[in-house]
Amino acid sequence: MPGKPYILISTSRILCSLLAATVATGCVTAGDRRDYKISAKKSFSSDEIRHAGDPIDRYPALAQHFRLEKEIEAMTIGISAEYVADITGAKKTKKTYFIVEKRIDMSRFASMTRKDLYAEIGRNFDADWNRVKELTLISNTSDFFKKLDAASIYRIRFTTFSPDPVDFTITIEADCGITFIEEMR
Repeated sequence: MPGKPYILISTSRILCSLLAATVATGCVTAGDRRDYKISAKKSFSSDEIRHAGDPIDRYPALAQHFRLEKEIEAMTIGISAEYVADITGAKKTKKTYFIVEKRIDMSRFASMTRKDLYAEIGRNFDADWNRVKELTLISNTSDFFKKLDAASIYRIRFTTFSPDPVDFTITIEADCGITFIEEMR
């Protein structure tokens, strides 16, 4: 049918345009450095934290959940990773790749088989694996998925793409308190 390819091309062009508009108005920035009231840190070894159910590029990832004390305009997240490089105990850093997600309660939708779904709200790398050390997320109050609020639980999935033991430090800066959640059901 000669009409169908035209419809598919038009549909894909529309989807590409919508995707470009979403990215352009997204909630991630690598711009100016902000000043925040609170800086929360959590340090742990890769052996002490649980694995995320979802991998990053088919590689096992670790996960840390957290909650915000109140609705905020923005927050900055960074993760550092160190490992023992030699027998003298000298430490070196490893590149860490992470994705920040917001947990969405799917129980209100009867047709959904999953109880929770995680919606990505930012990542510190692009499609070519170029990364930034810190990621600033900007709240969008008109978009439920991109609104940074106290009612939601957030998850950071991260990896160094290495099975070696690593010591991580997660730093979250915001204008409110941050509670790291130790166990998720």
